[in-house]
Amino acid sequence: MQSNDMQNALANLRPLRVPLTKVATIAQTACSLVRFAGDCLLNSSPTSSLPQRMPVRHSDGWRIEAPAKLNLGLRIFPRRPDGFHDIESWFVPLALTDSLTITEDPTLRISLTDAPADVDTSPQHNLVGRAAALLAQAGGIAPNCHIHLHKRIPTGGGLGGGSSDAAATLVALNQAWRLHLPTDDLRSLASQLGSDVPFFISSASAICRGRGELLTPLPRTNPLFAVLYLPPQGVATKAVYEQFDTMPPPAKNHVPFAAIANAGALEIAQHIQNDLAPAAYAVAPWLGELQQRLQQATGTPVHLSGSGSTLFSLFDHHEDALKLAATLTPKMQASCVIQCTTIINN
Repeated sequence: MQSNDMQNALANLRPLRVPLTKVATIAQTACSLVRFAGDCLLNSSPTSSLPQRMPVRHSDGWRIEAPAKLNLGLRIFPRRPDGFHDIESWFVPLALTDSLTITEDPTLRISLTDAPADVDTSPQHNLVGRAAALLAQAGGIAPNCHIHLHKRIPTGGGLGGGSSDAAATLVALNQAWRLHLPTDDLRSLASQLGSDVPFFISSASAICRGRGELLTPLPRTNPLFAVLYLPPQGVATKAVYEQFDTMPPPAKNHVPFAAIANAGALEIAQHIQNDLAPAAYAVAPWLGELQQRLQQATGTPVHLSGSGSTLFSLFDHHEDALKLAATLTPKMQASCVIQCTTIINN
């Protein structure tokens, strides 16, 4: 799509209609996302590098970044006897991160900054607290520490923020407590916390199979950038899978992820297939409507990440992603647009 055509189309982008009962939630989410969008637009760098996965020692404790992730395609297999589905998906980490700071404390405490008010910080219910307790049990020590979590990854969009925070906790405390558990052991513990938590132990581009715990590295050498479209409400993963089970089996024409690992943004986007997308749009028709509006307005393929509700477009050039994000952000009334750099694994 030519630049003038895109501008005309964007000018006609209609706001997404949302029930009045969600206005407060939308406002809170929008403010948080706009703040981060501004940070991205001002501070984004076209240099692609993996977020710091090893904790860094500071005078006040240990710090580690916990990146978000995108699903660049998702294949769902028939339901297993245990009720779960095997999957095959290409996970890539993003430069959008939460930050964790860990300090000594006589008990296990969790505190939060910029998190939704309804997030439970009790260690037994919070995934970060459960990760700390699980690692302490494996090491035969008391889980005494204060973990402060600065949230930047929006919740409920399928970006894996909670899972990434749990994995970062395992990695950081393994070093802070001098347990020296090998990576495979950390991944084994991570699998007890959630199916996608093992991916975040290393947070490198990978094909994920099984329930998400079986990882095959899939490195890229070419830069790749994404614009994320983050609705103010999520979609229940359970409801999406239940809907999927009622629908005809998806077509078996997926292009192998390895075949497009180093392709350009357009080629990757043209071959992305998400078997859960039709089910997600059936459960949440407003999400399918938003996807269609964005795709028509931007002239780029717009895809769903996992079961949603995050939508995204891919770009080869940082400047193109920034331009689109800057153009769309003020035009979205019930949804915010965030530009962030997809992490490229060398």
